[in-house]
Amino acid sequence: MKLLALCLLLSAAPGAAAQEDFMMGSVVKSDKWTMDRVRDRELFEGNVSFRNPRYTLKADHALYDRESQAWDIKGSVYILRLFEDKSLVEARCESARYLEAEEKAHMERGALPVRIKYLGADGRTLNGRSDRALAENKAGLMHFTGAFALSTENLDIYSLKGLYNRNDSTFLIEESTPLAVGKREGYDFAINSEKIKFFRESRDIKFYNNVTGWVKDNPEKPFIQK
Repeated sequence: MKLLALCLLLSAAPGAAAQEDFMMGSVVKSDKWTMDRVRDRELFEGNVSFRNPRYTLKADHALYDRESQAWDIKGSVYILRLFEDKSLVEARCESARYLEAEEKAHMERGALPVRIKYLGADGRTLNGRSDRALAENKAGLMHFTGAFALSTENLDIYSLKGLYNRNDSTFLIEESTPLAVGKREGYDFAINSEKIKFFRESRDIKFYNNVTGWVKDNPEKPFIQK
């Protein structure tokens, strides 16, 4: 199932998706499988799962339309991607649609938001959530829209929109005056700006345009970077 390509967007190596063979050594299971030869569709129902040494996908239903080359996945969608350096990415949502030709995946919330977790090889975590997410595998981009939040062990960022760029491992957060709240090197801070850029590996954060807020403790050490 090429829907799993969306997990590659958090890979450290740009272009890695083209080198993957998702079906190698994989096992696909479901309670019921139906082939509709008239409409050229395959329907998997009940406890759908796809597994190989690197990927796991679970859902309640999966429908593949051969004409449009589209997968529609619904019901408690869970995706796990394991990397060789022991890092991993988990994604959870209520429904997802993957377009094979375009290599784009759309994820939608249900009662809970779309949730994505990255666990680095160093044990540090990065959690994101939003109402919707769009993964563009060819471009190496993931768009988050609606009630977006990004969290680390000591930092929370809130806004309406976020963009992850796999090519430089950064998040660009904008719209609705993004807010960053947290603690860094002895500082407690809450800062607004028109745009915020967060660097996944270094955990550095930069604020751009109309920066406002407060920083407490050790004020002689400047925190804001422009």
